[in-house]
Amino acid sequence: MFNVDIMIEEDTNGRALEKLLHLLNSELVTDYQIKQGVELGKTIEASLKDAILKKIDTSAELSKSRPNAASAETAPKAPPAANAKEVKAAEEKRPEADPFKQIWEEMKAFQQSNALVRLSIVKEKGVKLSMPCRILNTDPPSGNLTVYHVDEKKVYLLKINEIDDFQAR
Repeated sequence: MFNVDIMIEEDTNGRALEKLLHLLNSELVTDYQIKQGVELGKTIEASLKDAILKKIDTSAELSKSRPNAASAETAPKAPPAANAKEVKAAEEKRPEADPFKQIWEEMKAFQQSNALVRLSIVKEKGVKLSMPCRILNTDPPSGNLTVYHVDEKKVYLLKINEIDDFQAR
C-alpha cells in the first residue's frame, strides 16, 4: 500500500478526476480510495447561495415597501405597521423553528456510529412498518432520510415526518 499525492492538470476538476479514474482503473491497481481533492459542484453551490441571498433581499425590500404603501392609503396607520412587524418576526423565526431538529441530531449520531436502529414508520393510508435499519444519509433541508434495511438488504428513502418512533439497538 502506498500513500501518494497526485496532481493532474486539466481544464476543469471534473476532467482531471476523469483522467485520474481512467489511470486508477487499470489492471495493476487492485483498489483505491480518493480521500481529498474532489471539488465538484462548487459553481452550483455558489449559484444556489446567490439565489437564496437574492430571495432574502427581495423579501426584505417587499416588507419595507409595504409599510410605506399602507401609510399612503386612507387605512389606519397602526395596524399595518403592527402586521408588518408580525410578518417580519415570523419570517425570522421560520428558519430556526425546526420541529425535527432533535430527531435530525439523533439520526446523524446514529449514522456516524453506524448503529442499528428500529424505525416505526407510518406510510400512506396509515400503513405501519417496523424497519430494522442503519442510517446512511440525513438531509434536513429536503426532509429526507436514507436508510439501509438490514433484513431486506435494500435502501429506502424516507421522509422525516413518516417516522413515528425509533429505538437504537
